[in-house]
Amino acid sequence: MKNRIILIIFGICISACSEEIAVGQPPLESIAPGLVTNLNAISVPGGAFITFTPPIDEDLLYTKAVYSRRKGEITEYRSSLYSDTLKIEGFGNTNDQVIKIIAVDRSRNESEPVSITITPLEPAVNVIAQTLDVKPDFGGITNTWTNEGNAEISLVLEEEDLLLGELAELETFYSKATNGKFSVYGLDTIPKTIQYHFEDRWQNRSEIQTFTITPFYETEYEKSRFAFIDLPGDGPHHGGWKGTNIWNDTNENPGYSSQGGQGIWPQSITIDLGTAGLISRMTVYQRVESDNYVYAEGNLKKFEVWGAETLDTSGNWDSWTKLGDFESIKPSGLPFGTFSDEDEFIAKNGENFSFPASNPKVRYLRILVTETWAGGDNFQIMELDIFGDNR
Repeated sequence: MKNRIILIIFGICISACSEEIAVGQPPLESIAPGLVTNLNAISVPGGAFITFTPPIDEDLLYTKAVYSRRKGEITEYRSSLYSDTLKIEGFGNTNDQVIKIIAVDRSRNESEPVSITITPLEPAVNVIAQTLDVKPDFGGITNTWTNEGNAEISLVLEEEDLLLGELAELETFYSKATNGKFSVYGLDTIPKTIQYHFEDRWQNRSEIQTFTITPFYETEYEKSRFAFIDLPGDGPHHGGWKGTNIWNDTNENPGYSSQGGQGIWPQSITIDLGTAGLISRMTVYQRVESDNYVYAEGNLKKFEVWGAETLDTSGNWDSWTKLGDFESIKPSGLPFGTFSDEDEFIAKNGENFSFPASNPKVRYLRILVTETWAGGDNFQIMELDIFGDNR
């Protein structure tokens, strides 16, 4: 009986204690931290870096900036107690902006705000838009721009829907590349009026620019007419990764691979297109079955493309005309072994290489690989699309 009473009392204590447990950290005290001092602003595109001296409070937790990018939209940016800099960003103009700086302690007490006025530089989308260059291309349009600050932007192309009488999105391209390039293909050879604007992740937009472009005629060469030609000096070729895999309409394994470990470099491969014509561009698909292959391994980095209308079976390069020197460019510019989502997308969906319109008609292509991304002595091509005018 005595033991039962002890257990009941113990249970009551446990219950009472559990009811008193507070959720979250209770305030330790109610004294606000001191003021943030020595504010200084360095303007940057769309914002500023604000340096400051935090108050000397033992329980200081962080410093925050409070501001409004748009009416009714309050934004906060926090800086840890170990930092003396706040990054302010996302403004779509160069108007003066009032920023409130507040210190917060571990009891969530806030200091009185201290205000500083910043004057953002021209937003990145506006600066980038001034560099936009739009040119007709074979079967499409090629757009280039400069993004020196590597801002996260999207290029939006819109055209008028003649049936609905309103604008419709044609393409949207996302990029952080310093030298941006985006081409739209598959367009008819009639004048096309397109509106362009750049947009950032805060929905700031550049002014609309309108271009009227007439694409050049282009069609894709029929892969069913392609043939692999093994000329003297080509290869050596890998037995299981045959040349014909380059045009089997899939970029899955296996593709084509030359044979490494033979001490032979550079290496080449020859293709019969089955018909003579002008080559406008070539799409090369990388080997990307795992992350280790994206802009790595035997994927092409530097190569030459040569052409001929009639075939010299001797393999002598004197009978070939160089159609172009090319280099594969990783959009992000990240070091070898690392890549961005944009890098991976292009590697998987094909990288385009354009040819000068002044090139002669050719039927035979010879690709001479001078450098791979891994720098080895073999190369791979998973799939190849050839475009041009073969009428």
